[in-house]
Amino acid sequence: MDVTRRIARAVVLSLFAAVLTVVVLPTAAAARPASAQPGTLHLQTVPPLPGVVVRVDGTVATSDAKGRIRVPVRNFIDLDKRVVVPETRISQDRKVVFDRFRGDVDAGVRGKIVELGLRTARLVSWSFLDRFGNTVPADRVTAMRLRSNTGEIHDLSGAELARPRWVAESRTQQGPQGLASKQLYYVVDSAMVDGTSVVNRAGQRFVPWEQQAWVVQLLFFRVSFTATDMFFTQQVGDGIELTRADGGVQRLPFGRDGTALVPDLPRGTYTITVLGGGVSFGRPVSISKDQEVTLTVISPADLTLVTVAVLVVAVGLVLLGRPHLLGRLRHAGSVLMALTRARRLRSRHRRRLRTEPAAARQQQVQAGDDRRPAPARGGVALLLLLAALAVTLLPPGTAHAEVGHRRDVPRPSVAPVPVLAYYYIWFNPTSWNRAKIDYPLLGRYSSDDAEIMRQHVRMAKTAGINGFLVSWKHTPQLDERLAKLVEVAREEKFRLGIVYQGLDFSRTPLAFDTVRTDLSFFATRYATDPVFDIFGRPVVVWTGSDRFTAAQIKETVGGVRGKLLVLGNAKSLEDVESSQAALDGQAYYWSSVDPVTGTTGRKLAAMAQAVHRRGGLWIAPVTPGFDARLVGGKRAVPRREGDTLRASFAAARLSQPDALGVISWNEFSENTHIEPSERFGAADINVLADLLGVGVDVDVPVDSSEPGNGAHWGLSAWGALLVAGAAVVLLPLGVAFHRRRSTPAPRDRPSGAGTEGSFADL
Repeated sequence: MDVTRRIARAVVLSLFAAVLTVVVLPTAAAARPASAQPGTLHLQTVPPLPGVVVRVDGTVATSDAKGRIRVPVRNFIDLDKRVVVPETRISQDRKVVFDRFRGDVDAGVRGKIVELGLRTARLVSWSFLDRFGNTVPADRVTAMRLRSNTGEIHDLSGAELARPRWVAESRTQQGPQGLASKQLYYVVDSAMVDGTSVVNRAGQRFVPWEQQAWVVQLLFFRVSFTATDMFFTQQVGDGIELTRADGGVQRLPFGRDGTALVPDLPRGTYTITVLGGGVSFGRPVSISKDQEVTLTVISPADLTLVTVAVLVVAVGLVLLGRPHLLGRLRHAGSVLMALTRARRLRSRHRRRLRTEPAAARQQQVQAGDDRRPAPARGGVALLLLLAALAVTLLPPGTAHAEVGHRRDVPRPSVAPVPVLAYYYIWFNPTSWNRAKIDYPLLGRYSSDDAEIMRQHVRMAKTAGINGFLVSWKHTPQLDERLAKLVEVAREEKFRLGIVYQGLDFSRTPLAFDTVRTDLSFFATRYATDPVFDIFGRPVVVWTGSDRFTAAQIKETVGGVRGKLLVLGNAKSLEDVESSQAALDGQAYYWSSVDPVTGTTGRKLAAMAQAVHRRGGLWIAPVTPGFDARLVGGKRAVPRREGDTLRASFAAARLSQPDALGVISWNEFSENTHIEPSERFGAADINVLADLLGVGVDVDVPVDSSEPGNGAHWGLSAWGALLVAGAAVVLLPLGVAFHRRRSTPAPRDRPSGAGTEGSFADL
C-alpha cells in the first residue's frame, strides 16, 4: 500500500514537471523582449564587396561576393558597441575601413538588413610618358602633387615616385534611398622636372576604382638651337649653355649643321648663352611647343662694323663742332699745290707772310677757345643718346606687382580640406555710400570689373583659399557677373560654389517656383563645368532653407539633386535633424558668433555629427569678427588682432568639416571681410594664411598683370654694341679734348715761321 502510494506520488510529480517545462517556462521566455534574445544580424556592405570582416562577441563573419554578412549574436542590446569592423585588406590592392551604419544596428532584431558603409583605399602606381609615347624614367621627376576631388593632397618626391601608394578610393554618403558609395578621383597638380612643372594643372584625371596603373603625360618638347652673327647672318659659335629653372647648367655642342637638338626639353623658361663665335649675352627663352630657336651673337666682324660706324659719327660730330678745321683741311690742299710757287714769291711776300699768319693764328686760337666746348657738348650728347637708346633696347620684363612675398620657413598646411570664402558680386559704385565703416584697399570697386575679380582670386589663392562661395540668384545683372567670375576662375585654376540667396531684401523667403526655376537654370548652365567641381558636383548652399519643412525642401530641389549638391543653412541641431533627409548637407553661416567666449566648438561638433551621421557634407564657419550695427545688427565682435579668427578656425577644425567656409571675403556691410582694407590692412588674410600653413604674406596687387617666372634683364645685342662702340670711341676722344682744353694757347710765333709752319700744325 505504501509502495503504491509512493509510485502514484512520483508519477504526479513527473507529470507536473513536464507540464511546467512545456507550458510555463516557454511562456516566461516569451515574455522577454526580442532584443534580449539570440538572433542573426544581417548586414549589407556599401559598396558591395567580398571579404569584409565583422566581429561580434568573438564571432567572426565575412561578406560574400555580394557584400552580404550574417552574424549570429546572443542578443541585440547595445549591439552597436559590440560590432567591430576592423580595417581589412580584402585583396592585394584594396583595403576597407569602417565608415558608418545607416540607422540603428539594434534594429536588426526584426530581421531588417542594416547597411554597413565602408571607405575603401586602393593601391595605385604610375608611370611617365612624354608627348611622343616614350617612357620617362621616374628618377627624372623630382616631385609630384596629386589632389583628390575632396581636397586630399599627396606630395611625392624621391623614392616615393617609384613606389605604389595607397590612396582613398571611395567614401559613403547618405542618399535618397540609403547609403551610396561615392567614387573619388585625383588630378595631377604638378610634376616637377628640372625645376619646372611639366603638366597642365588638373589637366589629367584618374579614378582609382577604375584604373590602378596611371600614366602621367609630361610636356616635353623637341627644340633645336642655332646661332648667327648680327649683321651677316652667318652661323657662328661652338654650342650653347642652357641654364634651367633649378639653376642646373647643361652645355650642348653644335652639330655639323650648326644646330643643337634637344628632343625632350621640359616645358619652362631657360636662359641660353652661345659658346664661342663672339660676344653672347644670356637670353631668356620660354619653351611651350616644338620650336626652332635662333640666337644672336656679336661677332668680331659685327664689333668692327659698329666701331667704324660710331667712329665716323664721332669724327663727323667733331668736325661739325669745329668748322675752322674744315677750313684748315681745304687750305692744306691749296698749300700743297702752292709750295713750289711759294719759294719764288718768298722774297716779295715775306713781310705779309710774317704778319698775317700770326694774326690769323691768334684769331683761330681765340675762335678755337670759343668753340672748344661744342665738340665736348656733342660728344656728351652722343653718349647720352646712345645710353637712352640702349635703355630702350633692354628686353621688356614682366610687368606685375607681387601678390605676396614668401617667408623664409613655410609651415605645412593644417587644413587638408577645401578652404572656401563667401564672396559677394552685388557691389555697384553707389553701394559704398551706404552703411560702411571700412573700404577695400583696391578702391570702391564695381563687381562688374573682371580685373578686380582676378586680383581677388589671386590674393585668395596666395593665402591658401581654394575657392569662393558666390552669393547669387537668377537676375540679369548677377548672371552676367557670375559668368565673368567663372571665366576668371577658369583662367586662374580656381574653384567656385554658389550661395543661393533664397531670401529677398526684407528676409522673406522666395516662392518655391522661383527657387526651383533658378536652381534649374544654374544646373543646366553649370552642372558639368569643372570650375564648380569641388566635391564632384557643384555645391549650392540654399539660404533660407531653414524656413521650410523637409517635404517642402524635397519637392523644391528634387529635380536637381542628381546634378547639384544642395546644402542647407541650418542654424541649430534641430534644423539639421528636421531637414537633413531632403538635403546633401549643411553650411552654417554663423558670422556673428564670438568664438573666444562661448560654446562655439560644442555646437559645431554636434551639428557636424548629425550631418555626417546621414552622410552629408558639412561646411564649418570661420569668421574674423562682426559688426552689423549700421544695418540693424545689435552686437559687434572685435577682431582682437587676429585672435578671433584663430579661435574660430580652431573650433571649425575640431568639428571635422568637409570644407571650411570663411565668412567672408568682402562682406563690408557686416564687416566680416578678410579682403585687405583701409582699416585692417591685410592683417586677417595673413592670419588665415598662417593658419593654413602658407609661407607668404599677402600684399595688395597694384595691377592685374600675369605673374611671371622670374625677372630677366640685361642689354640686348644692339644695346651692347652701341654702348661698347660709344665707350671705345668717345672716351678716348673725350680724354683728347680734355687735354687740348687744358693746354695753354700758343704764343705768337717768331717772324721766321712761314707757310711751312702752318702746314706742319695741320
